[in-house]
Amino acid sequence: MNEQKNTAENTVNKQKDLETAGKTREKEDPKQLLLTASETDNYEDKLRIYDKALGLDPLYFDAWLQKGFVLDRLGRSNEALDCYNKALEIVPDHLGIKCLKGFAYSNLKDYEKAIECYDEVLKVNSEDVFSLFQKGSVLENLGRYGEAMEAYDRALEIDPADILIREKKMRLLGLIYKKGTLVDSPDSDFN
Repeated sequence: MNEQKNTAENTVNKQKDLETAGKTREKEDPKQLLLTASETDNYEDKLRIYDKALGLDPLYFDAWLQKGFVLDRLGRSNEALDCYNKALEIVPDHLGIKCLKGFAYSNLKDYEKAIECYDEVLKVNSEDVFSLFQKGSVLENLGRYGEAMEAYDRALEIDPADILIREKKMRLLGLIYKKGTLVDSPDSDFN
């Protein structure tokens, strides 16, 4: 009798093990792994999950994109750029990745490369408000206030209701007013 009970328990345990293994196999799907990563707020956990997804599918564009984004948020912008470059090998004309590269270069204070990235996007889509805004911010960081103002103005022509751009432009106007001149700026002919 005990033998039958043990056999029944073993069968139930084996069934549970198989069900658990089946659930584990489901999570081995790279898309499922990205869904799992979206459910956690811990960036290190996200990175482990993205690496696992990329181990299963090294050409999984979304995993490269998300991994790059998280790395940039962690201040690891050089590594983020590597991920973005991998993503661009998969989808070479993806404007969003080019824009994210500009953001990463800006975080590294490599402003000229950031501008190149935003200009690349703007060549294809001259109405990309985010790229215009980011380019304006980078130009402002370089002290090229006139060009920054042009970028903000162009962005506001496209989206006049964007409060963030409007605020950024007003701060820049305040800075220009406070200085009283743009003489020390490469754009001194702006006035």
